[in-house]
Amino acid sequence: MRAEQLWALMRHFPGVMAANICNALVFVIACWDTEKFPLALGWAAVVWSIVSLMVLRQWVRRTSARKATGRRGGGQRLLLYALALGLAWAALPLLFFESASLGGKLLITCLSSGMLGGGVFVIASLPSAALAFSGPIAIGSLIALLRVGDTEHILMAIVLTVYSAVLFLGSFSYAKELRNLVETQINAEEKASASAKNLGALANMAAGLAHEISQPLAAATAYVSSVERLLRIPAEERPVPIERPLRSAAAQLEHARQIIAQLRDSITNDGAERRLLHLHDVIRSVIEANRPRQEKTHTHIEANLAASNDLILANPVEVRQVFTNLITNAFDAMQSSLERTLTISSRAFNENSIRIEVADTGVGVSPAIKTQLFEPLMTTKAHGLGVGLPITRSIVREYHGDIWFEPNPDGGTVFIVVLPVEKA
Repeated sequence: MRAEQLWALMRHFPGVMAANICNALVFVIACWDTEKFPLALGWAAVVWSIVSLMVLRQWVRRTSARKATGRRGGGQRLLLYALALGLAWAALPLLFFESASLGGKLLITCLSSGMLGGGVFVIASLPSAALAFSGPIAIGSLIALLRVGDTEHILMAIVLTVYSAVLFLGSFSYAKELRNLVETQINAEEKASASAKNLGALANMAAGLAHEISQPLAAATAYVSSVERLLRIPAEERPVPIERPLRSAAAQLEHARQIIAQLRDSITNDGAERRLLHLHDVIRSVIEANRPRQEKTHTHIEANLAASNDLILANPVEVRQVFTNLITNAFDAMQSSLERTLTISSRAFNENSIRIEVADTGVGVSPAIKTQLFEPLMTTKAHGLGVGLPITRSIVREYHGDIWFEPNPDGGTVFIVVLPVEKA
């Protein structure tokens, strides 16, 4: 709000300074060849000095590339400058009005009324500054009129009082309207910003949903393709019964349904249901779900699940998402590798936590993206969405766990997940 007020004032700053210089010069010229000329010149020198100081300070602030509204105390300094300039103009009628000729009185009246009204008009956005500048002028003029003491000048003093009161009330009214306008604009911008954030959140949610559902659907598609191939083989020569890949496809579709149900619960704030489960069983089910891809890519999977306590309190769908994302990323990282080995191991991290490592022999993580790997929309895949690892990290941290990655000594990357365990 203060920034907007000062900005409105600065728009008129050059004109105001020029008016002060010119009006003081006019009065000096009017006093030429009179006994009041030295006093008039001294008075004008005070006005010009204050104006010069204000202009110089404004020039210094601009050349140093600092905004006048961005520093503390800017409003207080403005009040001091306005008061100093107002007192200088208040001295005009006090020093010269009573002894001036009729023409001189008219000139002083014009100059004083012009500075009084113009000052309030220009500085109306800051009522305190308008009062500091025009208030002394109004008081000085009023004293000068009352000092003369005749009826005409007393009537002029009454008119001046009413005129000044209307001006000052108008300044406060304008400042109030400006404040309401700025507050309305700020509220509108905040609402627009909130709407943009909500749209961004919806976009991230949609991207996350697409990422999570794509994996079980891809696995189900692979199982259905296996069924199609098995159907071309005579029943007595089939290596596995058709029922097995069909059950696996159904399990993957059920997993996709659970992901959608979990998203619905998060939107309605119902929360994901947590229960005691064995982490090793979840990991084995994810490995089994990736068997078609393992066979297609000729990847060797080693599961060394040696932790003595793998009992955790969690939502099975969320935990499955964590290791589905990590194992899927490992497969993707090893696409161009000659030796494809995926090692999943577990051991006790401490008496209250379990440590799981998912190690691949892929291309590793580029140093350029190490610090951004868990950031939303950060991906190195041609068709990736960049939401898998951020979702994984958010789930792990929701369970008061931790996740990070390290280089694999054999080449590739090791993702480490630490989760709290329950007492068996």
